Amino acid sequence: MPYASKDRQEFIKRSNLSPDARILDLGGMLSEELTGAVFGITSKRPISNAVLIRPLLLPFKNSVFNAVISYHYFDMVSSGKLDFIFEETARVLEKDANFSFMIMNWTANNEEQKANLLFNEVLKSIGALYQHDFEGISMKLNKAGFTQITVESIKRDIAVPHEFVDEHLLMLGNLVKIEKTQGREGLKALSKQYFHKVKEHGETMLPAIHFIAKK
Repeated sequence: MPYASKDRQEFIKRSNLSPDARILDLGGMLSEELTGAVFGITSKRPISNAVLIRPLLLPFKNSVFNAVISYHYFDMVSSGKLDFIFEETARVLEKDANFSFMIMNWTANNEEQKANLLFNEVLKSIGALYQHDFEGISMKLNKAGFTQITVESIKRDIAVPHEFVDEHLLMLGNLVKIEKTQGREGLKALSKQYFHKVKEHGETMLPAIHFIAKK
């Protein structure tokens, strides 16, 4: 999401990272902003300082990072796996270090965000995105041993550029075609709603929820 660069920078600022901190970025979403971090990625990408990981078993020793952060990576991880990921995060963090991450808030405040919500609902229906709630995340953090959990609701008004809207429409068209060959039509109605909504109002990103927890 290159159009969300300001949002990523604001997330980093809220995370209050020390300039000399040893940081693990789960998902590698902030490789352009935090060039000195270690980027834990699940598939090969041309990123410096990247380490291929299995999120349920991080390939690092205990207590080696001063901070662990993640920008919207957990939106692509099922709720059942988060328990293990949070436990592994706690293991590789130093005592009193912070775990900072942001997820989507699946609530639309205007018509433009409703378009984004419809697109994300399609992705959720095929298992590409997962919806998490505040209470569920907080319980999992507590279970993993995190304390002093703070939560901030982030209101966003980030427009999705036309070229990315076109990519969304192309993606949905292909998904509907694939579904039709399988004798199903569940995505067709959602895709049609998205098409009409985005055509009339455009599209902006949904709000977000920013969690910061201490080990």
